[in-house]
Amino acid sequence: MEKGDRYNGIIRSCIDTFASTNYDKATTALLAKEAGIAEGTLYKYFASKKELFLECVRYIEGQLIERYTRIYEETRGRPLEYVKRVALSYQEYVRENPNVRKFMAFLLNNTYDDDFRNELVGFLNLNIAMTERSLAAAMQAGELGNSVDPHVAAWFFVGGYFTLVLMYEIEGEDALDPGFLREYLDILFQPGEAPGTFAGEAKGDGRSGV
Repeated sequence: MEKGDRYNGIIRSCIDTFASTNYDKATTALLAKEAGIAEGTLYKYFASKKELFLECVRYIEGQLIERYTRIYEETRGRPLEYVKRVALSYQEYVRENPNVRKFMAFLLNNTYDDDFRNELVGFLNLNIAMTERSLAAAMQAGELGNSVDPHVAAWFFVGGYFTLVLMYEIEGEDALDPGFLREYLDILFQPGEAPGTFAGEAKGDGRSGV
């Protein structure tokens, strides 16, 4: 079925409903009512509540990918800047969309469901691969030291900004402060004494702070 304005409106409404109740309590009748449609209409778009929930996840993923694609176009040739701006863009997105934040927190805490877990793992791996390529390019450009494994660094980096949603839900206000995140990024990616070293890497001793 074509995904037009009505479809997207239903998805956004359902994200809000899932976030304000939870997956189990959000019946298809309630989801349809909050979206302003008949329950039968909901089933014309989605085969089941689980499929609707997964489409909500994919909608959020699509929004983030659109943001990251724009950043990539704006930062061509500056891979480290791309990585930093992606993190800030993700933080901005979850700060400005509190119901999305609550929705994602639920997803992160319910990976016992294979379908939920597979969707999340796919998006996580996509982010890790994008970050790893950018960090490898930053090393080739001399922005980061070659002693850092870009795959390991990408795992820690992506894991860190995915954790923002959970940190805020337990009253970690700093997690959504842009200044706090910029300081973290500066510490993480600042050059050491030698050109192109990673944060914490001392000149000549081969040690890394990662």
